[in-house]
Amino acid sequence: MDEQFEPLRDDEVLYVPIGRVLMSNPTFKVAEFLDALAQAVSDREGDWSEENEGWFTDGLECEALRLNSNGWQRGRVRVRVEFSPNQRRPKALEGRRIEKPSDPYADSYRSDRGDIRYGDVLRLPDDDY
Repeated sequence: MDEQFEPLRDDEVLYVPIGRVLMSNPTFKVAEFLDALAQAVSDREGDWSEENEGWFTDGLECEALRLNSNGWQRGRVRVRVEFSPNQRRPKALEGRRIEKPSDPYADSYRSDRGDIRYGDVLRLPDDDY
């Protein structure tokens, strides 16, 4: 399987029903997870300092010996959360602008390319179980 992971933004939300670590609730923002990870590391490290927070924010200056480069490369490193969807979004739904219906109880939305059922756009985490 050719998985392509993409970085998640801090304000995006994850639902992890099993196998989760550091989080007591199954639904949480990426930023909450990174904060919990930083806290767990800082609790374990006796000499944790403010500059160590760079692992979880703007990155820390470092050098990396990468496989496809000629020697050491200077740059920055940071910890991020990435996501790889099981299925790519259907081409028919990509790039569509979806407008909220005037009737808040309607079960479909109107887009510039026709009607889309609400369930086609928003899937709940439990939909696959």
